[in-house]
Amino acid sequence: MSSWEQIVAENDTSHMSKNLKTHRIPGYEKTLKAPMFVYRKRLELIEELLEELLCFSMEGNIILVEGKRDLTSLRELGIKGRIELVTHHPLTDICEKVAATGKEVIILTDWDRRGIILEKKISDHLEYYGIKIEHRLRKRILSLVRKDIKDVESLYTHILKLRQIADPGYHYNNTDDNVFI
Repeated sequence: MSSWEQIVAENDTSHMSKNLKTHRIPGYEKTLKAPMFVYRKRLELIEELLEELLCFSMEGNIILVEGKRDLTSLRELGIKGRIELVTHHPLTDICEKVAATGKEVIILTDWDRRGIILEKKISDHLEYYGIKIEHRLRKRILSLVRKDIKDVESLYTHILKLRQIADPGYHYNNTDDNVFI
């Protein structure tokens, strides 16, 4: 038995298809590409990262995003701290404004070619001013969602879908609920 088969055998396999590449959920019209425990683990890791991001922002640090939809997505996920848009003003003005605060920064631009170039430019400018940039959190977020979505604005809907797959009985649309389970 291969290590993959052993992992699958140890976890919930009651609805696995024969080829071990798909997973069906009773009452769910789609076939998943991985066993349920994979989705649950991914959701758990993303929720931990969101909590870290929330703590980062609540400490007064700054999150930089490309556009209004990115900001809206983060707000819907419960991120309450300071979020600045980087595409509505000249880059030097934004970097000077952020540098004047002396706070740490995380750059959450999209992970397409344009977003990566923008992230590099912002990083270079802020490092020139001596501002500490939190790269680790961005990289961890990207490693978990890059295959499924391409931008920050899709993060909220992606997490909602993961929650519905991982725990279809729970209703996340209740506005009284916090993001974190």
